[in-house]
Amino acid sequence: MKTMCWMKVRLAAIAAAVVVAGGCGLRRLPAQEPEAKSALERDPTQVRDLTPVTIHKTPQHPPVIIVRDGVPQAKVYVADGHPGKNLAILVKELVEAVKLSTGAELEVVKQLPADDVPTIVIGDCDASRAAGIDAAKIPIEGFVVRTASNRIYLVGSAAPLPTLANISGPYSNDGTAWAVADFLERFAGVRWYWPTEVNGRSIVKTRTLVVGPTDYSDEPVFHKRECWPWTRYSKKTGEWRARFFEKNDPVPSERAIPAGLDAIDMTAVLAGLRMGNSWPYQVKVHDPQQIWKNQKLIDQHPDMFSKKKDGKPNFSMLCYSSQKTFDFLIAGCEAVWEKGQFNLPGWQNHGVSWVTSTSVTISPFDQPLDCACEACQSLLRDGGPSKHMARFVKKFAEEVKRRWPGKMVLYLPYWNYAKCPEDVEFPDNVQIQLCTTPFATMKEPKVREGIEKNLAAWRKKSPDRVQTWEYSNGVTGWTFAPVQYPHLVKDYYARNRDLIVGSFINGEFLNEWSKTAPTLYCWMKVLWNPDVDVDAIMDVFCERMFGKASKTARELLQLMCDRWENTPFSAFRNTGRPDSGGFAKTWPPETVERMAGLWGQARKELQDDPVALQRFEYFTWTFEHFLKEAQEASANTQKK
Repeated sequence: MKTMCWMKVRLAAIAAAVVVAGGCGLRRLPAQEPEAKSALERDPTQVRDLTPVTIHKTPQHPPVIIVRDGVPQAKVYVADGHPGKNLAILVKELVEAVKLSTGAELEVVKQLPADDVPTIVIGDCDASRAAGIDAAKIPIEGFVVRTASNRIYLVGSAAPLPTLANISGPYSNDGTAWAVADFLERFAGVRWYWPTEVNGRSIVKTRTLVVGPTDYSDEPVFHKRECWPWTRYSKKTGEWRARFFEKNDPVPSERAIPAGLDAIDMTAVLAGLRMGNSWPYQVKVHDPQQIWKNQKLIDQHPDMFSKKKDGKPNFSMLCYSSQKTFDFLIAGCEAVWEKGQFNLPGWQNHGVSWVTSTSVTISPFDQPLDCACEACQSLLRDGGPSKHMARFVKKFAEEVKRRWPGKMVLYLPYWNYAKCPEDVEFPDNVQIQLCTTPFATMKEPKVREGIEKNLAAWRKKSPDRVQTWEYSNGVTGWTFAPVQYPHLVKDYYARNRDLIVGSFINGEFLNEWSKTAPTLYCWMKVLWNPDVDVDAIMDVFCERMFGKASKTARELLQLMCDRWENTPFSAFRNTGRPDSGGFAKTWPPETVERMAGLWGQARKELQDDPVALQRFEYFTWTFEHFLKEAQEASANTQKK
């Protein structure tokens, strides 16, 4: 009864606070950051919240002045006349960020200015080569930042990647774009914490922007750093709701997201965080799909499909004991690799979706493997689904190696066939992309131990490091609670850097880049280099984003981390739904009361700072719902 009373009191106080904040008439406002220290007063290569870089011998020349007293001094020259998507975004960010910071708009020119004109030279060109930068020798996705008299060179790798066809995700060598992003962070003081439409970009105010002599380089530790969705979150299609499985959930109020926005673009923030993929084996997940739409094909080859327990065919899932399945998938390889076509006339003109220029994917449809046909049942009894699929992959890979040396078979272990079968050996042309678990659940020691053991076993089966498929929405999709786990992310990738080539982070809804934004931001930084200091990131995040409430917000954020990362028991059932007992242990009444107090205190501290208040409202827009959730969990636990 005592627990219920304090919750009612806190909720009443919170409701009153909401009325105060709701009357401030927030609009979309430009960032208002404190004045910056001069770039000459600090070492940009040693910024505590950024990833470490490799420092080279410092050149000797006068500082390069970009802006003096709000007046532009430098030009921007982009060597590539047709820059890629990320480079185009980041050049635009460069001009916009400098203008917001200093008031000066830099001119982007098509010809390299004279030697006496300060210039930011972006990309490989005669001038950068004359400065000693050999773009062809820079590692894939790596870059060099080097200054000279009146020059700042931002040059990335020019090494070509294998050409891929029939892919949909990001794939490019964007080293020059990453040089621009790194320059903006270190020298212009830019941070992309969440989408720019909701003031997620932090820009430091200064009247003068000067770059001292510098020479450093960097490259990613992981070459797959994908974060889905990589385009936008749409309000109209329900992507603003708080939980993955609750279609009628509330969406952020106008205190959190200014009126008039129906979609929130992710391209700028993800470019700034260097989301990319240069790994040449791209999964074609759950392909071939939608075979059921090709009626002639399923009529002609009914024995190619899995059988349900009632004996009826499952036209969503292929049968992996069927020779027809084997022949169908091989026919796709023949079409693409031998004929340069993406359809199969001999198979009712079905489209080939499972083959790229470098690899063919084996990835069953998005269901557990449980074919009821006699052949599959016999194979399933001998080692279960994992061994059954592994035998098919082995046979398939052997045929691919015989007929197309140099091509790879990319296998996605998932569902009930994710465990590595120790007694099946693959040929050396099998690449692995392993689907793990909702990442936040790896705080539980047994879950983490099982995932890492399985990851190490799959690494032994593959000639290369393993790609992983991670879920950022697996826990947050069920709860309003503020789940943060940046230390878990850092530790996982630091410990497994020799096993993993990178990750695809499977998100879905805006809550990932609002209430969980600090973790997602750290995740992207860790995927570039797991040696980054996540505590420094969170310190600077609160200082930059929440102004007068920075200390209060930092304490709240630390509580969010501590309560999730340091409670080893499950707060969720096996289905993923919140368990009242585990929920109440993760967020006990005294902790919830402290968090509610900090939340209310921060909002009061920000009443005269509309930009910082809007940011805090955006970051904590599910908090009121979390308090009600905690109240219900506490009440249910008391009843038991």
